[in-house]
Parts: sequence; C-alpha cells; structure tokens
Amino acid sequence: MSMMSRIQSKLWRSFLLPKRCKLFSSSTNPKPPLFPEELNIIFDSKCNICKLEMDFLSRRDARRAGSSVRKLRLTDIESEDYDPNDPSNGGVSYEKGMATIHAVTADGRVIEGVPVFGKAYTLVGLGWLFKFTEWPMMKPLVRWGYDFFAKYRTNVTRGTSLDDLIKAHNAKKMLKKGEDQTEECSRCNNLRQ
Repeated sequence: MSMMSRIQSKLWRSFLLPKRCKLFSSSTNPKPPLFPEELNIIFDSKCNICKLEMDFLSRRDARRAGSSVRKLRLTDIESEDYDPNDPSNGGVSYEKGMATIHAVTADGRVIEGVPVFGKAYTLVGLGWLFKFTEWPMMKPLVRWGYDFFAKYRTNVTRGTSLDDLIKAHNAKKMLKKGEDQTEECSRCNNLRQ
C-alpha cells in the first residue's frame, strides 16, 4: 500500500467515516415537520400588494407541484382562525406579522423581511430573481427599501396606519372575548334554572 493510499485511508477512517455514521445513527431522532409544505408564509390578505404577490406565488407553486405536495403554505394573518400559538405560525403575533412579512419553515424556524421573499421565490423556481438581494452592496439597500415600504404599507394599501389596525384588532379580540364570556354565563344561568 502506497503512502498516499495509507493517508487517504486514515483520513477516511478518522474524519469522514465517524461523521457519516453519526448522520445515519439511530440515536438521532429528528423532529417531524410542522406541516407538509416547506414554508408557511404569514401575510396580510387585506393588503392588495401582498395578496397579489401571494396569489402569484401560489399559482406558480401549484403549476410546479402538479399532483405532488406544494412547497408553500399561505396563512392569512387577518383570518378569524389565525392563531399565533399554533406552532406552524411560529408565535408570530398580529403586531409582528403586520409590521413585516414572516414565514415559518417546516422545522419551525421563523424568518422575516426580505429573506422570506428570497426563500419563497427559490421554492417556486424563481430564486434567481432575488439573488441580487444578497450581494454585499445591495443587501443593506434592499433591506432599507423593504423596511421603508413595510413601515408605510398599511397607510398606502389599506388607508390607515399600522397602529390603528393593531388597536382595532385588539378591540375586536376583547369584544369577542367578552361575547364568549357572556355566552358562557348564559349557559351557566340556563343550567341553574
């Protein structure tokens, strides 16, 4: 056996093989995915720009997926059913989700802002469109542009400030909570009679 062969063999045994064995070891028990898609995008359906983009991504995803599982899940933060405590929503509150776009990966990681678009477009085969957003010279400029848009998005697309939307949302939640308590009290009173 040549010296080079011995070195390669030793390298294989000492560095590569143990790592490879760890990867396939039965002792590692990976968490099951939170959902079958790869990315759950949390968006504001009452924002026309957001809705337009999500509709485009959804159509593109459906076209590429065919009969297999889609890559994107779209969750409307304005839905009555939206629950920030659902693990697939990554703990993204109404306030956070309305301030900037968020997404949750199937393994539970939460991403926000411009990287959400990069990941979503990559999953539908258009990642090349967002490659420039990672260029060192462009990255800060793109982030600043998105942050500026996100700050004033609701004023432009919904005609009201983010603060006013959050106040209205919280008031609606409190009203619903009060109605639920009133309904519960009514049931208790009916049981007593």
